[in-house]
Amino acid sequence: MRLAVIVTEYPKFTETFILRDVLKFLEFGAEVRLYHLSPYNTDEVLHDFARPTQAVARHVGLVSPRTLASFGARLGRMAGPLAVIGAQQGGRPVLAGKSAVVSVAASAIARELAEWGADHVHAEFAGHPATAAWVIHRLTGIPYSVSCRAHDIFRTQRLLAEKLGEAAFVRTISKYGRDFLANHVRGLRAEEIQVIHSSVDVEAIPQLDPPPQEGPFHVVYVGSLQVRKGVDLLLRALAAMKIPEWRCSLAGDGPERDRLQALAAELGLGDRVSFLGKQDFAAVSRLYECANVIAAPSVIGPSGRTEGIPNVAIEGLAFQRPVISTNVSGIPELIRPGRTGFLIEPGSAAELVQALEAVHADPAAAYAIARQGRALVEEEFSLAVNARRQFDLFRAHSAAALGRAAE
Repeated sequence: MRLAVIVTEYPKFTETFILRDVLKFLEFGAEVRLYHLSPYNTDEVLHDFARPTQAVARHVGLVSPRTLASFGARLGRMAGPLAVIGAQQGGRPVLAGKSAVVSVAASAIARELAEWGADHVHAEFAGHPATAAWVIHRLTGIPYSVSCRAHDIFRTQRLLAEKLGEAAFVRTISKYGRDFLANHVRGLRAEEIQVIHSSVDVEAIPQLDPPPQEGPFHVVYVGSLQVRKGVDLLLRALAAMKIPEWRCSLAGDGPERDRLQALAAELGLGDRVSFLGKQDFAAVSRLYECANVIAAPSVIGPSGRTEGIPNVAIEGLAFQRPVISTNVSGIPELIRPGRTGFLIEPGSAAELVQALEAVHADPAAAYAIARQGRALVEEEFSLAVNARRQFDLFRAHSAAALGRAAE
């Protein structure tokens, strides 16, 4: 099977779940091309486990002679998609302009995929990658699918009816996302949307003993430093809790780093909070192992930006560490209060303090909950199981299965 996967950026530190899926598709015997719409991101960390994906990663330059020739040769057929983009996004000229630029790149990718004989195209995220896949389908007839995650569907639904309506199938990573699409995008029905959770390679993660109790209580956060992650809430909770000895490790980077460092200083947290920057998965794994608790205090950020289900919460439970997260989006499908984790209301520093202090006060009970969380991850968030589900759908909706040949 010849499979094209489209992403916006490559590599991206936080999108380990996508790269793990790609590796599984290769393991299943597929020929894969991983197209990234933006140029190779030299500022990002490529995790060691994901280095094999470099061999299949490709970028089509927007101003290359081949791209411009592809666009010119298909200009007549591009009129339809560009007209739809103008009608749906014309009121937001920046968004419409970006979609038009993505369409130019898609015309070149379409030419490559038709020459290659691609069987299926899969877009990771319903934003620009789905726009590219939709245009490719319009130009070639190659079937495509879309993974919908969080802010890619929550922020705006412009153009989603067209992009998702013409897809061979649509996948969401939560039941919450499935129901949101069914209620907000015309033509989509909940029973036709595939729910396949984001996954971790839980089989490769050993079942760890309880976290160490000697030394300071260790709080770990892993992820980007953005408003929707709620890291400022975590810092305020740390300043307010009554645990005498503690430390906090923040692994990640982002636009909020300077503001968060200033807030930590203002709160008098001193060197107990470590801003570690981006870390590869090996270093993150060591953090999980020595953590007493994992915090993922997500909130709804500007313009509706929020989580689907944070990967750090899935990974934390896979490592059998207590996880505290918030009642946002699909998170309650993973963090079930008192059974698999600790769930608080978004933005509540008081509830976060209570949860941190509860884990500290009864580590044995917290570990028992984390073990149940690990069992849920094995059942519903397993990479081996969920990647196979996706791959089987790709095959069932391939050009050959549907009796189509690329034009």
